[in-house]
Amino acid sequence: MTFKILWKMIKQNFVNQRHIIVPFISVISILFGIEYILLSLTTNIYFNEHHPELKISAIIGIVFMTMLLFIFLIYANHFVMNHRKKEFALNMALGMEKKHLRLIILIELFIQFIISAILSIVGGYLFGELFFMLFNKIVNTHQPQLSDYPFDVLSMKITLTMLLSLMIILFVINNFKISFKNSLQLLLKNKSKTHEKSRVRLIIFLILGLIFIGIGYYLAIKPNTAIGSLGIIFFAILSTLIGTYLLFVSLGSIVLEMLQKLDYYYYKPNHFFFIAGLKSRVKSSAIGLATISFMCTFLIVTLSMTVSTYRNMDHRFEFAFKNDYAGYYIGDFHKDSKIQRKIENLKKDIRQEVPTGQFKIYARGMVGAELQGGLKHKKLKRQTVSSGLFNFGNKQKFNSFISIYNKSDYNKNNKKIKLDDDEIAISTSVSLFKKMKTLNIFGKTYRVKYIESTNIDNLLYADGITLIVNQQQLMDRIVNEYRNHNDENLIITPNQVQTAVEFNVLKEKDKLNHRIKKIGVQHDIEFQVKKQNLLMWKQVNSSLVFVGSVVSLVLLIGIFLMMYYKQVSEGHEDRDAYITMKQLGLDEILIKKTINKQVIWVFLIPVIVAIIHTLAAFRIIYSVLGIVGQYDLGLYATSYVGVIVVFIIFYSIMYWITSRIYYTMINGKH
Repeated sequence: MTFKILWKMIKQNFVNQRHIIVPFISVISILFGIEYILLSLTTNIYFNEHHPELKISAIIGIVFMTMLLFIFLIYANHFVMNHRKKEFALNMALGMEKKHLRLIILIELFIQFIISAILSIVGGYLFGELFFMLFNKIVNTHQPQLSDYPFDVLSMKITLTMLLSLMIILFVINNFKISFKNSLQLLLKNKSKTHEKSRVRLIIFLILGLIFIGIGYYLAIKPNTAIGSLGIIFFAILSTLIGTYLLFVSLGSIVLEMLQKLDYYYYKPNHFFFIAGLKSRVKSSAIGLATISFMCTFLIVTLSMTVSTYRNMDHRFEFAFKNDYAGYYIGDFHKDSKIQRKIENLKKDIRQEVPTGQFKIYARGMVGAELQGGLKHKKLKRQTVSSGLFNFGNKQKFNSFISIYNKSDYNKNNKKIKLDDDEIAISTSVSLFKKMKTLNIFGKTYRVKYIESTNIDNLLYADGITLIVNQQQLMDRIVNEYRNHNDENLIITPNQVQTAVEFNVLKEKDKLNHRIKKIGVQHDIEFQVKKQNLLMWKQVNSSLVFVGSVVSLVLLIGIFLMMYYKQVSEGHEDRDAYITMKQLGLDEILIKKTINKQVIWVFLIPVIVAIIHTLAAFRIIYSVLGIVGQYDLGLYATSYVGVIVVFIIFYSIMYWITSRIYYTMINGKH
């Protein structure tokens, strides 16, 4: 066979199969374009100088991106090859040798590689420039030029190498599919897969599925801290994932079989064709539907976390940092006269140089401790490595980082509180800790008062508690007791007492930073500047938002790809059934109505299951976000609901687009 004939066949195939080849090339180009952007961020000099934290986020994004990219594209290739089995079988039946089929596949993949390479690199660079300017605008730090985002040759080489590697993998997979099969085997392959599962096996799958989902939901809704939630979230996801697949494989078939046994219901024209067709779709697409459902779940959860983090940036920072400047001496100024003299000299020098408000001076004890017991009545214990992680049992133990103040120091800088001898006060953002009624310390039980906010800096520690005690002696005893004692089972935490010096500048804040830092160096104290902390805080959170956005975009593309190919596949399979029903004299309106109901239900089921999963995951995701300082429940809830609503709209649009393609297929226009 001459190359001219093969080339003619390839060109004709591109025309005939454009509805599956064009989306395939488009998705490859988009995903590898994103890959180029991520790679270019890791090597960009400007980003490495001004936003070094973004490099870590970009690397995380590359890992997620690469995994999802290869999964989606291998899935898409699997569909494309299954779709072309009939074509390959007919060519082989007409005398074409397998080596010619391999050559056709090789040339097609090479053409796809060239087109995808051009689109991904050009598009990646152009959209990379857009992202570059947008990111700097969000962070609002420097005013870069477009020249600060040059074309990155190294990123291009890596991207093209990955793309070429993917094409080689696809060629190997496709070559394997046709090498060991004759034309008859290719034609009958799909038929052999549609074997019936026994009812007993389906019931076992159903029971196991419900058990696994129940375990996953239990872990997700169980009250926990941020660190504790992070320790068990993997188990919750894995259990729910297994349960979802088992449920999709079993539940649909069982329910539809039960409906088929209801003669008065089943043997009606509307119900008969609808249930029979839906049963066939559910059986053949169970794994695909489960995958779509879980991808939808991940998309909603990831996007909710991203939106919440973005919306909470400024609010959380203002809660944490109350003053323009804050510095710390190691030790307690109440007991150390040297620290007292240092503070007085420091205050004097600062007031001579800059106009300041009132100085806030207080001692703060910092300990890592463990809270044991029920939700309402807890005991304070020394912290161990195992505390709070993989906490499945009833004997709950939660790690916490505790900042301790005596009442006298606290009242000097905040709204005054009154405490009886058997009372302590607590300020915390962790909803779990707000349920405490009593706290047992050294065998004595204290009633708990809650303070909504303080006028001093609140450290951004996950699962943190501000504890106010009546007596300085109790504070000292807690710090000394919970210091590390060279025990390998204890978590290393900075257990110590600090003397804080905090103040605000009345004017010219930006111009005085250098002067205040210089005074700090002279007095052996390092000042944290609120504005600089805000910049760093925004950079870190913007990086997390960036990673979340990238992963969400890739998931959205993947969902659309799976939906699209599913509709195309079913359109080809249902075309013959549609023609047969018309030939049998069935009303065309009834046929279209029946098919429409089947398609709608098949695509409703994954999104309904996904929304149920996301609602079950609400609490654990909210707890995990505490690691980055997200404790505003109202903001998180509105972000969550907003994302679900927006996703439903996008999912509906994707369904509408893909269903149009499906109806075009069954009408024989493709």
